[in-house]
Formats: sequence, structure tokens, C-alpha cells
Amino acid sequence: MVKDMTRKKLFLPLALISLAACQDASVPAANSGDTADDAALTAAREAAEAGKPRAPISIDYEVVGNAIVGQPVLINVAVQSAQGPVDLSYAITDGSALMFQPGQVERVQIPDPSSGSRQQMAVVPQREGRVYVNVSAEVQTPGGSMIRSMAIPIRVGKAPEQATVPGEVMEAPDGETVISMPAEESTER
Repeated sequence: MVKDMTRKKLFLPLALISLAACQDASVPAANSGDTADDAALTAAREAAEAGKPRAPISIDYEVVGNAIVGQPVLINVAVQSAQGPVDLSYAITDGSALMFQPGQVERVQIPDPSSGSRQQMAVVPQREGRVYVNVSAEVQTPGGSMIRSMAIPIRVGKAPEQATVPGEVMEAPDGETVISMPAEESTER
């Protein structure tokens, strides 16, 4: 029973510190003063606001044209970073929805991405709807390796229907292609 009381005594202050760290920074904390607890709460709040460090890389993309099932679609990928060489890689997680066009390189190193390097990839949609290809860019920074990833959405539609010719396509004696349309006789006069 003594152990349970000790745990409860430790749990309550820790829970209060956690709640205080999650508070909006614009809301002043109760009992704000120059105590060590307030300093710890302020440090925890600042760390939460700072968030996770982001890789110094920007990735932009453009899907070229309309994506149609079974036909290659091109995607322009622009990568920019001031840190140095960038390793760019492409990945598909759902092979039933999308595949790389044969011969497509899945990993490339960009030696100087400072001015914005454009790469092009080709994928072949396997079904209609929204499909995704993943792009990751990795750069070495003074703090170590950092990666920025994103999923590029591709909206895949139906192939345009082929127009049906109402007659028979034939070649005329002069070499011109014509459509022979049979005439229907009317019995009414």
C-alpha cells in the first residue's frame, strides 16, 4: 500500500507537468513565478513548439498530362537544397495500383541541388482512382543524415472510348480511305 501511495504522489506532479507542457503558449500558467518548476515547464513548452527538425530540402512535383490505366505517365520532380549532394529515391508500395515503367531508375544522386534539379520519372497506373508514388530525398548535414519524404498522388481515369465507325472502312480505287455505309431502302412512297 505504501508503494501505491508513492506512485500516486509521483504520478500527479508528472501529469500536471505534462498537461502544462501541452498548454497553449498564449495562456499564462497558474502560479507563474520564478520557481524551478516554472522554468522546467517553460523549457518543455518551448521544446514542444520547436517540433521535429526538418531536412533542408524542398521537393516539388508535376504530373504531366492525364494518367490512364496501362499507359505511362510522366512526373517531373524538382529537388532543391543548399546542403550538398542529395540522394533521391522513388518507391511504390502498392504494386497492384502502380508500377515503374521498364528501365525507370529508382535511385539517383544529384550532385548540386542548390539551383533546383529537375528529374523525370515514368510510372504505369494499373487501376483507376488515386494511386501514389513515394519520393525521398536524403542529404548529409552537420547534424547527420536528414531525409524528406512525400507521397505524390496521381489521379487515374478511364481511357477515352474509341469512336465506333458506323460503316466499313475501305480503300477507294484512287487510294483514298472511305467509310462504306450501306443504304437502307424505304418501302414508303
